Amino acid sequence: MSDGRVPAVPVRAAAGFPGAVPPWGLAAAGIAFLSVMDGVVKELAPLFPVLQLTFLRFLATACIVGPFVFRRVPVPGRAAMRGYLVRGVLIAASSLGFFYGLGRLPLAEVFALSYLAPILVALLAPAMLGERPSAAVFAALGLGFAGVLLTVVGGLDLQAPAPERLAGAAAVLASALTYALAVVLLRRQAQTEPAALIVLFQSVVPALLLAVPAGLAWAPVDLRSAWLLAVVGALGVAGQLALAHAFARGEASRLVALEYTGFVWAALIGLAVFGEVPGPATLAGAALVVAGCLLVRR
Repeated sequence: MSDGRVPAVPVRAAAGFPGAVPPWGLAAAGIAFLSVMDGVVKELAPLFPVLQLTFLRFLATACIVGPFVFRRVPVPGRAAMRGYLVRGVLIAASSLGFFYGLGRLPLAEVFALSYLAPILVALLAPAMLGERPSAAVFAALGLGFAGVLLTVVGGLDLQAPAPERLAGAAAVLASALTYALAVVLLRRQAQTEPAALIVLFQSVVPALLLAVPAGLAWAPVDLRSAWLLAVVGALGVAGQLALAHAFARGEASRLVALEYTGFVWAALIGLAVFGEVPGPATLAGAALVVAGCLLVRR
C-alpha cells in the first residue's frame, strides 16, 4: 500500500469482465444497482427507524463482501487506512444528512438539492485530482440538473415552516457536499486500492459509527425483512464494486454526470413497484438526463 510496508495493489479493472466494459458503462451499471437498492430500502422504510435502517444497509453490505476481502486482499497500510476512515465518515455523514432532510422537506425538493453533488464533484476535481473537465462535461451536468429540476419544480411545497425548511435544506446540501468529497476520494483510492477493500471499508466504517445510535431505538427484524436486507446488501456490493472499477479508469468529473441516471431508474421503479405514474414533466426530464449521459460518452 502507500506507507511503504505493503506493496500497492492496483485495482483489478484491466482484466476480465470489468476491463471489457468502458468506465461509463460500469458507472451506469453501478448507479442502476444502487437505484434498485434504494427501491428495496423504500419498501423497508416504514418498518424501521432511519438510523437502524441506515445501519442495517451498511451492515448487510459489509457481511457479504467481508469474507471475500479477508481471504484474498492484503491488509491495508496506515496511509490507506486513514483514507478509508475519512471516506467512511463522509459516507455516514452524507447518508444521515440525506435522511434528515427527508423528514423535513418534500421528497422532490430533497432530490433536487442532492443532485448538486455531481456539479460539486466537477468543481472539486481540478483542485483535488488535477482533472480538467471539458465543456462537454459541464454541459452534461447542466442537462442532467435541468432534467431533475424540470421534473420536481411543480412538486415543491412552500408551506413548510421556515425553520424546518432551512434545517432540512442545510442538511441535504451538507449531504451533497460530503458525498461529492467521498466521490473525489473514491477516484483517488480506486487508482491504487483493491475494489473489494474499498467497498468493505465504505460499509464497515459507517456501520460502526451508526451501531450505537441505531441500537437506542431498535425495531425487531422479521424473516421477510431479513431477506430484503440481504438483497440490499447484494445490490450494494454490486453497485459499489462497479463504481470502484469505473473510477479506477475514468475521470471523476466525467463519470459523476451518470449519477443522474439514478433519476431515470427511480421513475421506472416507482411505476413498476409503487404504481407512481410518471407525468409529462418526468418524461421530459428523463430525456434531458439521457442526453447529458450521451455527452459523457464522447
